[in-house]
Amino acid sequence: MNKKWVLIVIGLLLVAGIGGKVYLDKKEAAKEAEKIEAERMSVEALKNTFADIKSVEFEAIEYTVMTGYYDMFVKMTNINGEFVRFSYSFTTNHPDEIDSWRVVDKEKVQKKGRTKSKVEVIYTDGSEEEV
Repeated sequence: MNKKWVLIVIGLLLVAGIGGKVYLDKKEAAKEAEKIEAERMSVEALKNTFADIKSVEFEAIEYTVMTGYYDMFVKMTNINGEFVRFSYSFTTNHPDEIDSWRVVDKEKVQKKGRTKSKVEVIYTDGSEEEV
């Protein structure tokens, strides 16, 4: 009888452990999808801020729970092949605008205006698309 109860307890612990692992994996995947969506939305905002963007490569991203802002670290290349690395703040509450960016002494690359053409994007997870 004792062996039977031990096997039942071990079986329940295994089921609980596997269920917990599946739950945590799904939660992590949802967080990653949310982060990639924020990156995509921020590229739209970059297109509304800078002219002549050819590509944007995300190098890092940090999220601050308290403020709801993402700090995006990117390499932005213009249509002439010139690039600049900089960071900017973005929130999904204002998806059409960049709240602040660090100006780098590269006005030819960080030229204010709008980019109407498609922009090549490389996300932090390595996936690519045109936005």
